[in-house]
Amino acid sequence: MHRVGSILVALAVAACGSAPGVTTSVVATTSVDPGSTTSTAAPLVECPPLEYQVTELPTRVTGEASDLGDIELDEFTAIGGTRSVFWVTSDGTLAIALIRGTLPPADWPGERGQVDVAGTDAVVGPFDDGKWVAAWFEGDGSDRCDHYTMVFYPPVESFEVESTLRGITTTET
Repeated sequence: MHRVGSILVALAVAACGSAPGVTTSVVATTSVDPGSTTSTAAPLVECPPLEYQVTELPTRVTGEASDLGDIELDEFTAIGGTRSVFWVTSDGTLAIALIRGTLPPADWPGERGQVDVAGTDAVVGPFDDGKWVAAWFEGDGSDRCDHYTMVFYPPVESFEVESTLRGITTTET
């Protein structure tokens, strides 16, 4: 028993000693042979032309944009593979964008309603920064080119959004 007590005292002294602690860090390194990994993606094919005609536009809209280089792209319009039509005001400011090939990149931050767009139910409501956004899809929506988003840039009133959406007709024969 005396021997066990001596061992315990020796361990306690060693544990409380003033010797500096040692920390060991293990650094893991990895390397990848550039020739051993590959990734390929099918090229993104642009959607076909839009199958809708917009017959009613707000009075501030003067026509379709002819020089697309002046249009600043945003989270709605800068999506690869989409097909878009832009309407502008007299000073060239983007007023409306109709995009085929995508739905909005985020859900509506507030309330939204439903409106008929050429026989298809669309969801519509105010979005960030005074924009209004409508979205719908054709068929079962499994093909991304069946997705449509229409963005109304401020200033815009809800009655302008509704009358524009109700004035959309299909160009299919």
